[in-house]
Amino acid sequence: MIPSMTDGELKQYCESAKVSFKLISPPYWTAEIYGFGKWIRKYGYYPSFLPLCIFTDHGPAQTGVISPHELESDAPTQFYHSPNCVNTWKKVSRKRCKVLLSPFAFCRKMNRIEVMANARGTLAFPAHTTDSINDHSDLNIYINQLKKLPEEYQPVAVCLHPTDIKNGREKIFKENGLPVYTAGNSLDDRFTERFYEIIKHFKFTTSNIIGAYTYYAVEMGLPFFLYGNGPGWVNYSDKNIPLGPFNPYLLYQDYRTVHDLFSSVTHQISTEQKNYILRELGILNGISRFEMAFTLYLSFIEWLINYSSIKYLILDFQTRLGRALKRINFFSKFNP
Repeated sequence: MIPSMTDGELKQYCESAKVSFKLISPPYWTAEIYGFGKWIRKYGYYPSFLPLCIFTDHGPAQTGVISPHELESDAPTQFYHSPNCVNTWKKVSRKRCKVLLSPFAFCRKMNRIEVMANARGTLAFPAHTTDSINDHSDLNIYINQLKKLPEEYQPVAVCLHPTDIKNGREKIFKENGLPVYTAGNSLDDRFTERFYEIIKHFKFTTSNIIGAYTYYAVEMGLPFFLYGNGPGWVNYSDKNIPLGPFNPYLLYQDYRTVHDLFSSVTHQISTEQKNYILRELGILNGISRFEMAFTLYLSFIEWLINYSSIKYLILDFQTRLGRALKRINFFSKFNP
C-alpha cells in the first residue's frame, strides 16, 4: 500500500488547481469539475481553448432526479451518464439531452489503468461534506467499524473529498492510524488521473454511502460494498435537495435500488452489479466520439449566438478587470 499523504501534500493538492482552459472562466461548471472537461474534450476532439457549452450531471446519478440547477441552466445541451435520466429529462424539457459516456471510464481506458497485481487492503470513501451540507455523525464509530473488517480486507485507508480536507476531517483518521489520500482540488484537470493512481493500489473499496466512487471502482474491476455507520447529513443551503436532515435512502427509489445492490460485504463483483454500473456510467448507451464532437461544436455555436453568452462574456471581463485592478492597487502600495 502506498504511504499516507502528508499534511502538506493534502493541503497542496486541495488548494492548488491546474486548469488547461483559461481563455475565459468556464460558463458551465459541471462540465469542468473532477477533470470532466479535460476528458470530454479528448473524447469529442474538442480543443482546450474553447469553452464547453454543455451542462452535465457532475457524476453518475444515484437518485434519478432532475435537479433544479440543471433545469435552470441555459446551456444548449444537457448530458447525463444514465439513459434513465435522459428519458426522465425528455418528459420535463424540450432541450437537447444525450447520454454521456463516463469521462472517468474513458480516461482509465485511454491510459490503460488497471488494478495493480500486488494490490491489497481496502480503500474507504467516507461520506463527504460540502459548503452547504454538514455531517453530524460520530466518525469514531465509523473508524472503529473499519478497523473491525475481516483480515482479508485489511489494511484500511481512506480517500477524502477536498472539502473534508479543508474542514480538517483528515485529522481524526490519521489520529486513529488510518492512511489518508485525496485526489485534490475538484477543479484540477489532474483529478481523474489522481483518483485512479490512488485506487489502483487496493483490492477492495467501501463507503458508508453510495457515491461516484462506487461506479468508478466497479467499472475498474474493484469490488465495492456499503459498510459502517451512515452519515448524519444536514443540508443548510443546497437548493437541489431538501433542507435540514436528510437521508437519500428514504427519499429516492433509484438510490434504494443501488444501495441494496451493494449492501453486503463482498470480495467479488456480481454480474448484476457490473451490468448496472456499465449502464449507469453510459458505457452501454453513451454517444460516440464523432457524435460528441458534433454536439460540442454545435453547442458552442448556439451559445455564441445566444444573448446569454454576451452577458456572460461581459460579466467575465468585468470580473477579470476587477481582479487586475485589485492587484495593481496592492502593488502600488509598495511603489509610491
